[in-house]
Amino acid sequence: MSGENLQYVRSLLAQYAQKYRRSALRWKLSYRALLVLSAVFSTAAAVIGKLDGHYFASHSDVAAICAAVAAVITTLIAALDFEVNWRINRQSRHEVDIIGLAAEKSDADADQLLSELQAIVARRNESLNRQD
Repeated sequence: MSGENLQYVRSLLAQYAQKYRRSALRWKLSYRALLVLSAVFSTAAAVIGKLDGHYFASHSDVAAICAAVAAVITTLIAALDFEVNWRINRQSRHEVDIIGLAAEKSDADADQLLSELQAIVARRNESLNRQD
């Protein structure tokens, strides 16, 4: 393989690594943000239900709304498999990083590197489709 082909493969590996890095980060941040929001709304429901005073017109209504929001958030986390998607993308990124290091070797074979990248993309797609 020519040096141009190897350079192209290195560029392609960098693109996939960046794509998986961004995707993993988005899923992770979304997952953790929703977990925190769910905990906040659950806690608010418990606390507001016990408050005495004139903070709210109806404590029980506000507590019920907070509990409902927490339940919806928890359902979204489970239904959309945030954690699983995050982990799949993180694993794919790590695998692409390993191939990227192999691409820097003096005896790197562009066709072999592309085959390994192809296998990673196929495994990732299979893992994501398995959830459906």
